[in-house]
Amino acid sequence: MFNALTGASGRHNKALRVISDWLATVQKFLTGYSLYGNYDLDTLLQKRGDAKFDLTNMAYNGRPLVATAKNIKGADLTPLMQDIITYIEEIRRYLIDPSLQGDKIRESALNLRGTFEKLQDALSSVEPM
Repeated sequence: MFNALTGASGRHNKALRVISDWLATVQKFLTGYSLYGNYDLDTLLQKRGDAKFDLTNMAYNGRPLVATAKNIKGADLTPLMQDIITYIEEIRRYLIDPSLQGDKIRESALNLRGTFEKLQDALSSVEPM
């Protein structure tokens, strides 16, 4: 009752919805560039221009959600959101500069996938108010 009067439940539910929608975009990126499932960097490197655009878009839309994540009660999702944004920006930076590719892009892509799974698991355990 108190949460409904203060708007906390509304902020909680909206944050859940918005972050879940953004995570669907991240998952689409991971599957579309073969970084989820049968892990392969070839698709990412072949579609470098499209990937940089998608990564820039995800980072731009995800940065404000780091603050939004604090509205979700019952889980501290802010550090996971920050990590995902960091890995997205690292991958984009590595795609821009070919000398940074190789192992660094592979490590960042694996970190992105792992953190994405952790955030998805944490989000699935949170109930709407």
